[in-house]
Amino acid sequence: MTRMSKQNERRMQSPRKHRKPSAKTGPLKDNLPKGFKENSNALQGDLAKSAFIPKFK
Repeated sequence: MTRMSKQNERRMQSPRKHRKPSAKTGPLKDNLPKGFKENSNALQGDLAKSAFIPKFK
């Protein structure tokens, strides 16, 4: 068996077919009336305006 040249190898390969770009996919934004999810165990009343409850993951 003989060695094949690089150029000859490239000629033997079929070219890639062009494909239209697909539509973007991913998570959708939630339609929230206040712009955020209210926390059920959050503070109530005047204390709620001055307190900050961070989110832990």
